[in-house]
Amino acid sequence: MALNFDTKTAPVRPSELVALAEAVYGAGPADESVWLEWKSTLELSKKPGCHHIARAIVGFANRMPDVAVAHAEGRAYLVVGIAPGELPGVDPVDIVVLDQGLAPYLGKQPLRWRATYIPVTQGGCTAQVLIVEVDPPRWGDEIFCMCKEYDGVRDGTIFVRGNGFTLPATSHEVKALGLRQQRGTQEVEVELRVLAGTPLRPVNTGPEAAQQWLDGLRRKALASLPAEGRPAAASGRSYVSDARSEAELEYAVGKALSRAMGDLVRTKPETRTAEEYHAEVEEYLRQCAQAWPDLVVHGAAAHLAPLELELVNPLPANLAEVEVRLDISGDVQSVLPRPAMAREANELFLRLPRPPRPYGPEKVRSSVFDLPMGRYQTPIYPFLQEGLGLARPQIDNGGSTSITFPAVHLRPHERVRLDPVVVVVRAPAPAMLAGRWQSTSTSMDGRFVGELSIDVADEPMALAAVLSEPATWRRSESGER
Repeated sequence: MALNFDTKTAPVRPSELVALAEAVYGAGPADESVWLEWKSTLELSKKPGCHHIARAIVGFANRMPDVAVAHAEGRAYLVVGIAPGELPGVDPVDIVVLDQGLAPYLGKQPLRWRATYIPVTQGGCTAQVLIVEVDPPRWGDEIFCMCKEYDGVRDGTIFVRGNGFTLPATSHEVKALGLRQQRGTQEVEVELRVLAGTPLRPVNTGPEAAQQWLDGLRRKALASLPAEGRPAAASGRSYVSDARSEAELEYAVGKALSRAMGDLVRTKPETRTAEEYHAEVEEYLRQCAQAWPDLVVHGAAAHLAPLELELVNPLPANLAEVEVRLDISGDVQSVLPRPAMAREANELFLRLPRPPRPYGPEKVRSSVFDLPMGRYQTPIYPFLQEGLGLARPQIDNGGSTSITFPAVHLRPHERVRLDPVVVVVRAPAPAMLAGRWQSTSTSMDGRFVGELSIDVADEPMALAAVLSEPATWRRSESGER
């Protein structure tokens, strides 16, 4: 059975490490890889166990960067205490004690690794599993080796990791590692920093927030009913007062136009009963309840402050066509901002179901001139930036979110602000999101990877606010600045 684990991103959180261990339990004997090794058990307090872990760390660290980056963002994992169909577990020792046991074999080499214990439950049994994570190899890394003789392995032995095995390096592999060290000056290296837009404000999409929004729509729709036909629950002022003043303004404008155009506009009496209008409103609300989950991200694009990032070149060399991809895991989506000045003519803020015609006399227009009584209807013209074909961030919201920014050129020690992106987090949200990013350049080899911490605010934005048209959009339509 093949390993059932997505290697697009590296497991970091405890839950992700548990998922990796569970994938090992359900794997086949031949599923070990260049980035993954497992041992059913090791005695962590004894020399054989420490020597095996040290050998695995050296082998993982001696991989070639361009090969390693194909899995788990270049990271590698030794999983101890679990194997396909087996969960014997390990007897944990303190991480400091484990580090002391590995120190004689690893020496003072700049190896980057960390160990974590996680509880795993399979087949009705729970056991502690050790996961040793080794950081991605980089161009310019030295050649790593064992620093103490043990069990026939001589001091200075160079181990390399292959596809399912860790063995002493051949002469060809030693030469390749030497070239890796020499190519250090050609490695792309950049920094990614947060400039603005944090802490991210989450959006409250819970059942109570959705019901509050629907109740507001109901009050607004029922505001056109005469007082005797309006239920007591529809007398709230926050929505009703705005709806009535807007309806009164539209009626006044319509009356003036009707007076100017004579017989071009006539009034048709209302034929619906209050009960029939109530039924139309409830059907409208039912359709809104089905439609809103798909519209939250689009509404948030106009309400939430976009995340703005800065890319920094710390090198004294030009970096051409630097492309950055940022991955943020969790219940997170991203979308391009929707500023008021970027809207298309006659563009709807959200494609929500059309509310029923307000209760009361209906204005019927002559077929000679189709003159609108409400907002002007104008042709839709695409936004200029899209017409020019300018590059924009590419977004993939499949399960989490992945943002690929357009490539930029970086002069030595230059800083470039990347295109803003709105990151939508649903409440309840963690206090911080963990982002992982990687960058490449056409002028240098390798792939640089890093982590980005993104703060999240405590107070969420109400769903009703996210789904309401911002005041800036209304001003934009009327031509105000």
